[in-house]
Amino acid sequence: MANNLRRPVGFARLVGRAAPNLARAFLAPRTPKVESTGPVPRTRFNGTISPHRVVEGRLFSLQEIRDIRKRVPGATVNDVVLAVCGGAMRRYLDHHGELPEESLVAMAPISVRREDERRAAGNRISAMSVTLHSNVADPLERLARVHEGTRSAKEMAEAIGAETMTDVTQFVPGSLAALAARLYTRLGLANRISPFLNTVITNVPGPQIPLFFCGARMVSTFGLGPVLDGMGLIHPVFSYAGRISISVTSCREMMPDPGFYADCLEASFADLREAAARA
Repeated sequence: MANNLRRPVGFARLVGRAAPNLARAFLAPRTPKVESTGPVPRTRFNGTISPHRVVEGRLFSLQEIRDIRKRVPGATVNDVVLAVCGGAMRRYLDHHGELPEESLVAMAPISVRREDERRAAGNRISAMSVTLHSNVADPLERLARVHEGTRSAKEMAEAIGAETMTDVTQFVPGSLAALAARLYTRLGLANRISPFLNTVITNVPGPQIPLFFCGARMVSTFGLGPVLDGMGLIHPVFSYAGRISISVTSCREMMPDPGFYADCLEASFADLREAAARA
């Protein structure tokens, strides 16, 4: 009870701390060539999910991804992963005759841990919206545009203060959030309102040395992720011992052919690697 009485005071302090950052973020001049995320198109992954899941994944060379990113000044490993996923979704939806003219949009979690919190337990995560430029056929051009988008999103997060965005969630009552989620599902709002995103792509850097358990070497690792109404596709990405795994979790009704989607991931990576080699 005492803690609840203090919460309005804490919220007021948060608003006071966030207001100057918000003003600077929205009044600051924008770089003309940096695109912002536009309207999110509706795809098969933005409806109501079923209870059934599919899981797939593929492994890629971390060194090859690092070589590819050098072809776009300033690009990161994460930018390459986003471009690969965008290319895979483009190929998959185009195969089914469902590729929208507008670019697909992904939500990418970002760490907001301060330097003095590097060894602290737990996660401090915010998120940024990234345009995948799935409407761009050239893979290297898609990578360049993805990099511009992630740079813009990071600049906005730094201007507002990503830590401030995570602090806001502490003042949303858990019971209210749960009630809103149940209402969202019961009313089928995922099929009625415009989607907020098309997929989640979460990249977790892992150890680059082999791990062992009772003398057995861990060969590789693939991630699993939750899907929700309105967001039926997630890409857990994990790096380990010189390789990166791009996994996918989806609803079986939305993705009845997960093996084909995994092939799309491989084909998207191959196209980007070949384009980088020619550059």
